[in-house]
Amino acid sequence: MGVVRVRSDERPWLCHELVVLSTWAERLRGLLGTDEGAAPVMLLRCGSVHTFGMSYPIDVAFVGERGEVLEVRRGVGPGEFLSSPGAECTIERPANGGRWVEEGEHLWVVSLSVPPA
Repeated sequence: MGVVRVRSDERPWLCHELVVLSTWAERLRGLLGTDEGAAPVMLLRCGSVHTFGMSYPIDVAFVGERGEVLEVRRGVGPGEFLSSPGAECTIERPANGGRWVEEGEHLWVVSLSVPPA
C-alpha cells in the first residue's frame, strides 16, 4: 500500500492524502473493519463499491481515467451497492461534513509514496 496526494485544477490549494489500495483483496476490503477515524483510501481499477458489513457511513467519489470526478455520494450507509459507468478508481472516506472532492473537478497526482519491497 502506498500513499498518494491529489489536488484538483479547480481548487489547487486543497490537497487530499489517500492510502492506495491496488490488489483485489485490498479493494474488496476497502474501509471494512475500520472505524470513523480511518484514513481516506483510493481503490485503483474500481468502478463499483459496496458498504455491506460497514458499521458507519462513508463518502464515495468515482473518478474517470483522466482524473475527472464523475460522481460523488456522501453519507452512504451500510448495505448499499454503488457503481459509476466510466469510473477507473474510487475514493472513500468515513463520512463527515468536511471538504471533499466535488463532481466535475479534475484531480492530478502531486506525490506518490510506495513502501520499499
